[in-house]
Amino acid sequence: MGRFVVHGASAECRRPRWLARCLALLLMAGCAVANAAEAPGLCMLPELPTDERPQPDGPPTTVEVGWGVVDVLDIDDVNQQLEGDFILTLAWVDPRLEGLEGCRFQRTRVWGPQVTLFNSFSLTARRANLLDQVVIGPEGRVVYQQRYGGRISTYHPLQDFPFDHQAFHFRIGSMESGPEQLRLTPMPERTFLSRRLNIEGWRITGLETAAAIEAVPALNAERSIFTATLEAERIASYYVFKIVLPMGFIVMMSWAIFWVPPQRYEFQIGLGATSMLTLIAFQFSMSGYLPRLGYFTIADRLVVWATILVFLAILNAIVTGVLVTANREAAALRFDRQCRWLFPLLLLLGWGSVLL
Repeated sequence: MGRFVVHGASAECRRPRWLARCLALLLMAGCAVANAAEAPGLCMLPELPTDERPQPDGPPTTVEVGWGVVDVLDIDDVNQQLEGDFILTLAWVDPRLEGLEGCRFQRTRVWGPQVTLFNSFSLTARRANLLDQVVIGPEGRVVYQQRYGGRISTYHPLQDFPFDHQAFHFRIGSMESGPEQLRLTPMPERTFLSRRLNIEGWRITGLETAAAIEAVPALNAERSIFTATLEAERIASYYVFKIVLPMGFIVMMSWAIFWVPPQRYEFQIGLGATSMLTLIAFQFSMSGYLPRLGYFTIADRLVVWATILVFLAILNAIVTGVLVTANREAAALRFDRQCRWLFPLLLLLGWGSVLL
């Protein structure tokens, strides 16, 4: 019985300790709730319509736009597309969100400008990286950032291929809101071009931004348009060694006609025909570089002039053959000697005029 009393006395001694701890925890929790309620940075989003811009009866809402080029992976001349990795940043002021500096909310819980890329595109939003959230800054400034990857149509002209400089335009605007409701303006601090790019065959030289009110024929209305222009220069040395130099060798191969005795005009014509077939095959191999265009590029004009010179060399073989048959061998030899310096001069003049 004594042991039972001792056990009972021990339990009685413990109860006040547990009771005191519980009361202390309740008191601490109450203080934390009170302090949180008084904290100015509490992220409690007020009730506001997400389909109504700030100050709907006031001036147009100004939206700053930043366009960052993280990487350029490919420029496809045939399909007129550019593949890359981009970051779009939008910033605007919403007075209804003042006092929430530092808070983050899902983009769908606040008003945001409905803008789109006017180029045809197949971009994919990488929300896993940026969580598709907005960040509230001082005085209700809202910043939204999203990363995109994929292909964008470029519509770049190719008249100067392969010695061309290109300006790839990315045009952003709103399909729904006109300039009386929404004005886009560049945001230089969020516009950037990465120093290291994976693109081959091109030299990216700069990124410029601008904004203006433009007429959009598809909407039959005016819109505030933000334009980011990516400047690029094609590295022409690859095409010089792959196109211009081999084509020059084919043309020079046809000049061997001028050193073959005119009595062997069958061999001369065969040599010219071989040069012509080689040049035609070379043109077919070049067809994969460019789309089917309705105009000539510099490369096309070089090929046309080379073809004309090869044809003239074959014509020379026919003329000298006729002269030899008519017992005018001296005239045939004199004609060949003149062509030995005339044809190289014609090649230089023709290609020089095309390039310059």
